[in-house]
Amino acid sequence: MEKQEKLFEKVYEILGDITEYNPKEIQPDTNLLHDMGMTSLMGLEVLVELERNFQVSLDEELLANMTTPKDIVKVLEEELAS
Repeated sequence: MEKQEKLFEKVYEILGDITEYNPKEIQPDTNLLHDMGMTSLMGLEVLVELERNFQVSLDEELLANMTTPKDIVKVLEEELAS
């Protein structure tokens, strides 16, 4: 579980940097579009930062399914496990 907490912390940090939303206010179920005002361009920036930070390759089509930080962490866990 500790590894998952670290993933969430890093995801919150990346989301906060890109959206200028306070990372401490982000929760696993925070809606990226409605709560944080994320645009599609911001989504691509998040994707690039995730790839850079976790050395994974993520398909842009995954963006449509990543609507909360919990979704992002799930995708990262799957990618890191393979």
